[in-house]
Amino acid sequence: MLIQPIPVSPWQANCYVVLADEKATQCVIVDPGITAAGPVARYVEERGVTPVALLATHGHLDHVGDAHLLAARWKIPLHIAAADRHLLERPGDGLGPQGTALMRQLTGTDTLPPVADVRDLTGDIELAGLYVSPFAAPGHTPGSTLLDVTSADTRVVFTGDVIFAGTIGRTDLPGGSMTEMRRSLRNIVERFPADVVLLPGHGRPTTLAEELDTNSYLR
Repeated sequence: MLIQPIPVSPWQANCYVVLADEKATQCVIVDPGITAAGPVARYVEERGVTPVALLATHGHLDHVGDAHLLAARWKIPLHIAAADRHLLERPGDGLGPQGTALMRQLTGTDTLPPVADVRDLTGDIELAGLYVSPFAAPGHTPGSTLLDVTSADTRVVFTGDVIFAGTIGRTDLPGGSMTEMRRSLRNIVERFPADVVLLPGHGRPTTLAEELDTNSYLR
């Protein structure tokens, strides 16, 4: 598997372009946050691959803000949990009391254009030679979802803003819940092998084993 991280948005969120292998001609794009459209398009064109889908770990602006632009550019669907779907057009609703003002500052408007083809993350799917298994993990947002992605020789888990290296995502924004987050973390520890690579929505990669050793929220 070939994975290209691209930092996007004022919050330096990780957008990822994912190919099954070095010879792949298709790719998927994970978490196309605001400001992602330009750098993602440049990388895809330089690589000479064709995107077939967008995948979102959750609905916050820094993870889906440019989804409408990339979806329209290649006429591809966006897969996102139904519980976060409303944030695609009104991302300010997920950003707290200052969300609307922040949206106006960043985009000049309260809303974003709709994505033409939005599909619920409800079951396993095969895309561009990759097998994607969504794992519901509410707490940061109601629709937060881990993406368990495998190719012929690699398995990684995109954790969005659920788990970072050394910490976890915020639970104080609209729709967040520490009770749900704790439950999600327990489920993650039970579900995934310790050696699995975790690719967070912000910051560096880690493994579940490292987080079990060093992340107090997982103990």
